[in-house]
Amino acid sequence: MTDSRITAHALGRSWLALGRRLAVAAGALAGLLSLHAHAPVWVASLRGGLTFVAVLLLARLSRALLARTFGA
Repeated sequence: MTDSRITAHALGRSWLALGRRLAVAAGALAGLLSLHAHAPVWVASLRGGLTFVAVLLLARLSRALLARTFGA
């Protein structure tokens, strides 16, 4: 079995997939915690949605930095 070279492209794809999953989990957790704190449903969904977008944006920005650093 030969060793295959790990490229930044494959790492970037994996990083984005992980970022998407983390964004969904963070958004759902933020919404549930807001509901647990007796916030209205519209406020909880807004907080969850904004958390989702923020974490997804961080994942994409870090992916761009990874591509720029390692040349994907």
